[in-house]
Amino acid sequence: MSYLSNAKYWLSALSDRDVRDVALQIDKDGIFCSPNFLAAEDLSQMQNFVASAITREGRQTISLKSDELAGSGLDDLGNSPEFKALFSRLYSIGLGRPAPDVKFYQILRCLTGKSVTEHSLIFHYDSYAITALLPIEIPKFGKRGDFLIIPNTRGIRSNYLFNLADKAILDNALTQRILRSRAPGGKGIKHVSLVPGNLYLFWGYRSIHTNEPVDEGAVRATALFHYADPHADSYLKRQLGRG
Repeated sequence: MSYLSNAKYWLSALSDRDVRDVALQIDKDGIFCSPNFLAAEDLSQMQNFVASAITREGRQTISLKSDELAGSGLDDLGNSPEFKALFSRLYSIGLGRPAPDVKFYQILRCLTGKSVTEHSLIFHYDSYAITALLPIEIPKFGKRGDFLIIPNTRGIRSNYLFNLADKAILDNALTQRILRSRAPGGKGIKHVSLVPGNLYLFWGYRSIHTNEPVDEGAVRATALFHYADPHADSYLKRQLGRG
């Protein structure tokens, strides 16, 4: 079986109508899932990479960026023309505007060890229009780090200043405390039990989201592909050093 065969087969078969259906499902349900996106062999390679990385770091939480992912398989996926095409098509169809060049902001988050609680239940908006979440390692027992999302709570802001105001309200300690109190089965919060090898897509910029905690001895590893910063050309953003 060739590398990334499952992923490339599904991606290559997507018609414009299929991509439109994906966008409609994200609008309706907040998230889209493509099951078995990765073949077992591809997932195993990524899991081995995660195991080596966290062992090297003393089994503590780590975040690796795209230039640190050589040999993981995630670098190959991020550079795949078929994968890039999904994002540009989804952006054009879902947002109704021309898609920019596909340049991912890519992160591999590996939560484990004593610091897991510091990286959990932090509700936030992404800075990018579309987010793809690819679970690599998810605990089978105990606290599994379920994905929590309050879908599509805002539109794409016309000005970076309005985006900052949204984030300031959300980052407020009181807002975070209220959202955390609602997390266990709260109305309007969707709980997603992630499955390794599935691909999840959502409007990261528009949706409030986070992850639940995991047990200290467990590992929750997820690859994130962020695409299209609506404020990439903002003068204010550059002046604030966030460009």
